[in-house]
Amino acid sequence: MLLIIPSIDLSNAHAMRCVVGTPGTESLYSEISDHPVELAQLWRRENAKCIHVTDTDSLKGADSAANLAMAVELQKAIDIPVQFLTWQPTVDVYRSLLEAGVYRVGLSSVTFTDPDGVRALIDDFGSSRVIFGVRAHNGDVDCGPNVGMVADEEYIRRAFELGGRRTVYTEVDWEGKLTGEDLDVITRIANVAPMKFTMAGGIASPQHLWMLQDSVPRNVDSVVIGRAMYENRFPCQNIWRNIEAKLEPAIHAHAHENSVQSSISRLSAEGK
Repeated sequence: MLLIIPSIDLSNAHAMRCVVGTPGTESLYSEISDHPVELAQLWRRENAKCIHVTDTDSLKGADSAANLAMAVELQKAIDIPVQFLTWQPTVDVYRSLLEAGVYRVGLSSVTFTDPDGVRALIDDFGSSRVIFGVRAHNGDVDCGPNVGMVADEEYIRRAFELGGRRTVYTEVDWEGKLTGEDLDVITRIANVAPMKFTMAGGIASPQHLWMLQDSVPRNVDSVVIGRAMYENRFPCQNIWRNIEAKLEPAIHAHAHENSVQSSISRLSAEGK
């Protein structure tokens, strides 16, 4: 079975999407989205096994210090892995995130600009905690001004050579479009290297998930879902929203009075 991973997109430490609730609860979910820690805890209460977090400011080349700090806070607040994708110019930033307790970081252009640093990071923290992020368009990945465009297959091969064993892959045209994912692209990518793949973007319905479940190569084991989760496009979410309409107001009212809920921050590199 494919693991479903809810996503949170951060900009200036705020969540960019708001959950659509049952009538009368709109303001509640708007307030929760202003507090990403509560949003992550909401997904956890809905039985998420991992949370995917994207630093959208870093993608645009903007300052993302607030998002880096928020990633640490998110991990402290939930007892499941935070998978944090951020586009940083040095390996040192990723190392500091891991040392601060973020369970998993997704590397970007440093795959080409600092291969020795990447190897050392994987040696120190393991390939479960150090993964690779690919945001492609027409088969190419923009690795920044110092590297330029790199073919997605070349990027994946490089990641594998450096010790990587998981890649999160998305195609720009899938993101937020609810049009499904291209099975031909998935199959091509999954055959590049013997590593695990998480596909991100485009999922709109249970039907899309069933199609992927039946058709993707076995080393594609998980999907990141954003917009469709926030828009309640899966039948089970109606149950959650009805329950939350009764329970969440009280939880939200006392959220900032509570101490840290739980943490996996002290986990070591068990996946070495």
